[in-house]
Amino acid sequence: MEKINWSAVFAIILRHIYTWRRDLDRLVDSFWWATMDLVFWGLTSTYVSQYNLGFDIVAVFIGGIIFWSVVLGSQRDINMPLLDEAWNRNLINLFTTPITITEFVIATLILGLTKLILTMSFLSLLAFVLYQYNIFRYGFFILPAFASLILTGWTVGLFIDGLILRYGYKVQSFAWALLFVIYPFSAVIYPVDILPEWARLISKLVPTSYVFENMRSVLFSGSINSSQLMVSFILNLIYLSLSLFFLRSMFKFALKTGRLIKLN
Repeated sequence: MEKINWSAVFAIILRHIYTWRRDLDRLVDSFWWATMDLVFWGLTSTYVSQYNLGFDIVAVFIGGIIFWSVVLGSQRDINMPLLDEAWNRNLINLFTTPITITEFVIATLILGLTKLILTMSFLSLLAFVLYQYNIFRYGFFILPAFASLILTGWTVGLFIDGLILRYGYKVQSFAWALLFVIYPFSAVIYPVDILPEWARLISKLVPTSYVFENMRSVLFSGSINSSQLMVSFILNLIYLSLSLFFLRSMFKFALKTGRLIKLN
């Protein structure tokens, strides 16, 4: 089993924390767009709620936005450290040291969780101030739901990291776009039942769909479908294992073929 040098992990974390203070792009990614989504969909749902739909559409929309922000934030925070190193032409310098790809990944996971906690705390407070929406209305469900959504974000993020190592800058836009491939099948603000049959079949393979279906179930009836959550975790663990294998394979390929130099 590969031995982890925690000093190296801490050094990577510290290096990126120092850049947060002067990097406006990271602040925009973490807070600005999520805030705009929350304001826009919050106002939209508040307007629609005047038509007495028979359920709390404000809670559905705002809950969907906050929960989706967990997936989006955890994915982007995996990709940005690698892209930062590439943009700063530091990949060769980084990986010619004893730092391993495993230590780099662990550091990015810790960094991502830290930023995610800050972002979710801010969004939850903003939702309460603007719309009197209490994220803790979901009770215990928040813990497994957020855990599953974070795993999905990590899975997609690690896969994108592998693509960047393999294909270089021409796929860097995937860090902002690829996750939205699963958005229509995740049923973020609508039930899976309204999807065409072919799309429903795809949604069964998307871990996030089970989380968002349960989110609405908790809102409407207070019940949690534990078997659906279990399916979500099983799918996530399978996909995460494949993403990790893909990333390690692409890293070895990049070392062997000199791709890291081209990214530098």
